[in-house]
Amino acid sequence: MMQSAIDKLVTHEDPYYLHKSLGLFCLVNYFAQFYFYFNYNTSYLNIYTIAPHILLHLSSFIFTVLKKRPTESIVNMFIWEELRIHSLIFAWRSCFSILFPSYSRVICFLTIVAADIVTYYHGNPEVSTVRGQHYKVGKRTLIKELTGAFFSISQFGATLICMDSSPILIFSTLPAIQTSAFGMTLIRKNLINKTVWSIVYSGELLLTYYIWYKEYNNLNVFYIAALLYALRRIGFSKYLIWSSYSTVNFISKAIDYV
Repeated sequence: MMQSAIDKLVTHEDPYYLHKSLGLFCLVNYFAQFYFYFNYNTSYLNIYTIAPHILLHLSSFIFTVLKKRPTESIVNMFIWEELRIHSLIFAWRSCFSILFPSYSRVICFLTIVAADIVTYYHGNPEVSTVRGQHYKVGKRTLIKELTGAFFSISQFGATLICMDSSPILIFSTLPAIQTSAFGMTLIRKNLINKTVWSIVYSGELLLTYYIWYKEYNNLNVFYIAALLYALRRIGFSKYLIWSSYSTVNFISKAIDYV
């Protein structure tokens, strides 16, 4: 059975196992960093341990993917160009925010702009990578609505964290980003089903909230992210939302400093 699973994952597009080797390193690094954090309250996040996470997305371009997001259910687990580039952008946001914390806010704003540019050229503004087709939002089953809202709120939460948090918290936003495409591949090759992956993905997001609680003894990141998500849902521009948040946050810190 194990050999059968390996055979399904081996492809001719990665003959030297570059992408798989980087993926394996990243997976081991997740376990190692969280092990040291939870057991010794420390982590080893530097250019040497972060570089493979950066290179992983560059190596993904050796694979052929769909030009546009598929709409037919029979192929909706295939990776498309917009998703691949968005994964790179958001993963690099976390990586570079760890390596260059003084520029984290600039990095996050550039990420928002870059993601919109990618959607303009490779996607559909009416379809979200996480929420799917916008016209369906609010018309799905309750469980799908709640799941979609949680995933979207967590996206806002990841941006909040990358703007101004500890390295290990920023690092904790990476697993959900970097395993997403792999999870879709496992589903497409019938190695797992959507329910299993939804549980795994949700667990990765909950890990970030747990680390936040461990660091700050509150869940403010979720409440703030939920508020920002609600503003976005009723039509506020993402640029207005993030500009306003950054301004309020800056003034608040200035007052605390005085």
